[in-house]
Order: sequence, then C-alpha cells, then structure tokens
Amino acid sequence: MKYKRIIFLIISFLLLGSISLRAISLNDTIRLAPVEKKKKPYPNIQPLILKTSVTGFLWGGVFPFTSEYRFTAEITTGRKQSDQVSVSAIGKNIFWTIVEKASKQSSSDILKVHGWRLQYVHKFYLVNLRHAAPYGFYVAPLFSYTNAKIALGLNRYYNQSYFDVRHFDANIIIGVQAGKIGRLTLDICVGLGYKSNSIYYHASSTHIFKYDTKEFGDYYNNHFHMLFDLSLGYSF
Repeated sequence: MKYKRIIFLIISFLLLGSISLRAISLNDTIRLAPVEKKKKPYPNIQPLILKTSVTGFLWGGVFPFTSEYRFTAEITTGRKQSDQVSVSAIGKNIFWTIVEKASKQSSSDILKVHGWRLQYVHKFYLVNLRHAAPYGFYVAPLFSYTNAKIALGLNRYYNQSYFDVRHFDANIIIGVQAGKIGRLTLDICVGLGYKSNSIYYHASSTHIFKYDTKEFGDYYNNHFHMLFDLSLGYSF
C-alpha cells in the first residue's frame, strides 16, 4: 500500500506540473523590445561656395573681344536645391592683349573695353538619400545679362565713341559639381537656350543708333544659344 501511495503522489505531481506549464505557455507572452534601425545621418550640407569661371576668363562676355572676371556665390537652400548668383567685370580678352603687344599696334588701334555681367541660377540636385546639395549632378535654369562697351582706339574712347553691346540669354543647363579634395570644388555644365543680342553705336554723346550685326554671322543674330562653363571654387 505504501508503494501505491508513493506512485500515486509522483503521478499527481507530474500531472500538476504539466498543467501549470501549459497554463504559462498559453496565457503568458514574453515581449521583446523591437530592434530599432539607426537612421544614417544626412551628410553635412555646405551652405556656401565661392567660385570663379575659368572659361569666362578665357573667352567670356563678347567673344573674341572680352574676358570675364566672375565672382560667384552658391548658397544651399535645401537638401536638393541651391541658388547661385554671379557678378562679373568685363575687360579686354587676354589673348587679344597678347596679340596687340606682339604686333606693337599704335594707340589708335588698341581696343578699350569695360563692362559687366549678371547671372542667376537655381539648381535642382539629382541626389539620393545619402547625398545632398551642393554636390552631384543637377539641372537648372540660368539667366544672364551682359553689357560691354568696346572702343576702337584710345581717341574714340576719350571722345565717348564706342560700341554698346547688350546680350541676354535664358537657358536650361545640366552639370555636375564635385568637391572631394578638401573644400575645393569643380563645377562643369553645358546648356541650351534662347538669346537676344543687340549692339548700339555711340558716335557721340548725343548721336546713338542701332548697329547692323549681319556681318557677325547667322549664329550671332539668331536666337539659339549654347553654353559651356567650367568653374573652380571653395566651400565654407
């Protein structure tokens, strides 16, 4: 009888243990805290780039008579956008100056040039979530206005006799801006658009008339415009 009681108690204990384990497994739930993925921070956005145009210095403004000394500021306005404003001083083309000095031209044949140019660009950068303006590929509208005064000789310049050249163009450009070497930047772009060129001749301070530009060829006189620019700068 004692053995039967011991066996009965063991069986009863095992049955109670299995029932309690089932109750725990059915009614209790072990909750684990979800693993949150850390978001990668956006790259540091450079808010300002100052640069100048290499191509403008070589042939900017009114080719082949002028060179352009351009100062450009590009300000980042968002992760994918920026505004760019350029102010330029127009002077005599550097190659033209070299030819004048080499040929030892007289003062009556030396060009006298001065003027200015304004440009505005709003860039849309084609970047993914790991990148941000102002680096990468972009598309942008570009608007430009140039005014240059060209006198054929010092005598005409002092007598206020000169050509008043006015160029306006509006373009769509595509380009890429890179800045991998320290804070130095390289900006290359090409574009197509509309242009309107006109020239006025100031024979004197009171005698001004529109100059016939047919002799400058079809490309100068039609409204189709192409551009290429290479600029170097520094980001802050």
